[in-house]
Amino acid sequence: MAVVSTPQAGRLTVNVSEIVSGKEVTHARNFSGLKAGASDQDVFDVGSAIAGLQKLTVVGITRTSAADLANE
Repeated sequence: MAVVSTPQAGRLTVNVSEIVSGKEVTHARNFSGLKAGASDQDVFDVGSAIAGLQKLTVVGITRTSAADLANE
């Protein structure tokens, strides 16, 4: 039997960092409900736009995707 993967909504994360008491601290800004059909370029463009609104230094943009797996 073949396993079928059905894409589900994902999450966009914009990671920012700041120096607190001499140590770098990283925070994650999470945005859920990312459409499964969104292209990587579109997700990156939105992450970049959000990054431009942050006061802290942006250290990364991440897409997390999920899928339902079924045995058919």
